[in-house]
Amino acid sequence: MNRSEEIVFQVCRRSFLSLWSYANPQVKRGRELCDVLVVCEPDVIILSVKEVTAAPSMTLTEWDRWERKAIEKSVRQVYGAARRLSSAASVFTSDGSTPIALPPAENRRVHRVAVALGGKGKLPLSFGDFGKGCVHVLDEKSFWVILHELDTVTDVVNYFIAKEGLAASEVETIIASEEDLLAIYLHRNRRFPEGRVLAVEEGSWEGFSQKAEYQAKKKADRLSYLWDEIIEYVSNHLSAGTLEYDGHSRGAELALRTMAREDRFSRRLLGKAFDEFYRSSEKQPLARCVPAASGVVYVFLALPKEVGRAHRQRSLCLRCFVARGMFPESRTVVGIATEQHDPKGFSFDVVYLHKPEWTPEDEEHATGIKSDLGYFADPRMTHMHEDEYPSS
Repeated sequence: MNRSEEIVFQVCRRSFLSLWSYANPQVKRGRELCDVLVVCEPDVIILSVKEVTAAPSMTLTEWDRWERKAIEKSVRQVYGAARRLSSAASVFTSDGSTPIALPPAENRRVHRVAVALGGKGKLPLSFGDFGKGCVHVLDEKSFWVILHELDTVTDVVNYFIAKEGLAASEVETIIASEEDLLAIYLHRNRRFPEGRVLAVEEGSWEGFSQKAEYQAKKKADRLSYLWDEIIEYVSNHLSAGTLEYDGHSRGAELALRTMAREDRFSRRLLGKAFDEFYRSSEKQPLARCVPAASGVVYVFLALPKEVGRAHRQRSLCLRCFVARGMFPESRTVVGIATEQHDPKGFSFDVVYLHKPEWTPEDEEHATGIKSDLGYFADPRMTHMHEDEYPSS
C-alpha cells in the first residue's frame, strides 16, 4: 500500500466506514481489485486512489496531463473492478486468506469513487458517466469534507445515490467544487433542485457552513456521538475476543452493523433517548423501547450491578421478542443492556433479533411473557419532536 492509499484507508478505518473497509482486496488470490473496497449490504463502494502533485501554475496541456494521470487511471481501475465484481459472489482480503462476502447481485448497488490527490483543491474536477457508469471524482479537500460531514455510511451512500440520479438526468450541472454541490444537497433537504440547469455558485459550502442553523445542528449532533461510542466500545471487545459470551459474537456483529447503519440525525435521536434513559435508571431498573426512523426497534435495559450477566442477557432477549410483537412493521430488534447509572463503570450486552414473520404462536408466546414477567405489559408511550437544523 503506497502513501496515498494509506492516507485514504486510514481515513476510512478511523471513520464511519471502519466496519466495512478493506484495503487492496483481491478478486482472486494474487490479483488486486482496487485500492479500498467498502461492503455494506446492499451497497459496495469501490475507491481508486491516485496521487499526482500539481505545479503551482499549469498550462492547459499540463492540466490535461495531470487529469490523465490522476483521474483517468482511477476511472479505468474502478470500471475494471466493477466489471469483475459483477460476476463475483465474494472477494478476498489483501493477503488472500479471508473471503469477503458481497451483497447478492440482484440487489447490489455499486458506487464508483476516484480520489485524485495532489491538486490541492485548485483544479476543477468533474463527475458523471465516463462511459461505463457514474464515477464520483473527489480531491483531498472534498474527500475530507464528505467523510466528516456525511459521517455515517447511510448518509454518504444516500448522497452518492442522489448524485448518480443527477448524472443520469438531463440536467446540465455546473459546479466549482464538490463541497459546493454538497451544500446545495444539504440545504434542499438532501435533494437536488429540478430544472434544466443546475448552476452552483462558488463558495456555497462556505456560506452554508457558516449559517446559524448549521452551527446549531453541529451543536445538537454532539449527543449523537454517544451512539458511536457504544458501537466502538462493543466493537473493540468483539475484535479483541473479550465479549462476555463468545457464542454470541455473530449476533453482536449483526447488532453493531445495524446500529452503524443509522444516519447521523437518527443517531442524535437515539443518543438523546439513551442518555435520558441511562440517567433515569440511577434510581430504579428501567426498560424502554425506542423505534427508529430506519424501521429498527431498539430495546434499552438497565438492571442493578449485582444482577448476573446471564440473567441480564436472557431478560434482554425476552424483552426484544416482546418488542417485536409490539411493533408489527419492524422486523428487526436490537437490544442494549447495561448496569443502572453508576460512575464506577459499566458493561454492555447486545442482542440482535431479525424475525420477518410474526405468527399467532409468536403472539401467544409474547403475551405469556408479558403476563408472567411483566415485560412491557403496560407500556407508556411518549413522543418527541426534533428539527435536524434547529432554528436559532
